[in-house]
This record gives sequence, structure tokens and C-alpha cells, in this order.
Amino acid sequence: MVAKSWNSGSQAADRKAYRKPTLTKAAVLSAVTAQTPTSGSSDSSSECWVARAAFGEADIRWMIFRAWLLDDAPAWFRRLYIRHGEAVGNWLAGRDSARVVVRALMLPAVNRKLRGWQRSGPLAQ
Repeated sequence: MVAKSWNSGSQAADRKAYRKPTLTKAAVLSAVTAQTPTSGSSDSSSECWVARAAFGEADIRWMIFRAWLLDDAPAWFRRLYIRHGEAVGNWLAGRDSARVVVRALMLPAVNRKLRGWQRSGPLAQ
């Protein structure tokens, strides 16, 4: 954008046209919110205590982690998470340094899920 003095007569000509903002990660949002519980699983949102505590309720990464947990995680990890996750999530509340560590441990799974979606899922072009 070219900066001009407010005194110039061609102010409107110097401004860029307005472009409506778009959600560039809409496919991720659609993929995450469309996740359904897998067989033998109860309400999937209730099984993500640790991810919600680590990332925060407003961060979409906890939902991406949930998708990884339900679709791609090893069965032993899924069982462990479901069995002890609520207690760990409650313990994480208010422990910022522990949340940082848990978040760092969860990020590879989040990134792996995103890469999988980019290759073959809703993000493939």
C-alpha cells in the first residue's frame, strides 16, 4: 500500500480494495467437528479431558488430538487415556508448566493428523 498525505486529492485511488476475510483452515474445522465416536466409544468429547486441559477449551488443537485419539492412536494408549484421562485433566488445571509439557507431547499427534488430512482427507486438493 502506498502511503500518501491526507491532503492529496486522490485518497480513494491510493487505498487497496476491501477483501472479505476468509477462513483458510475451514477444511480442518469441518473435519474436526464432523468426527463421530468410533465403535465401542462413548461420547467422544467427554474423553478429551487432558487435551482440553492442555490446549484450552477455545483451541481447536484439542479437537484435532481427539480425532487422532479416536482414529489413529494405538489401542493401549486409547484405553489408558480413557481410564486415567479425567484424573490427569483435573490435575493439569492450574498447573501452567505441566500444561506446557503435555501440550508439547501432544503436538506431534496433532501435526500427524493434520498431515494425514492434507494428504488424503478434507485438506487434499
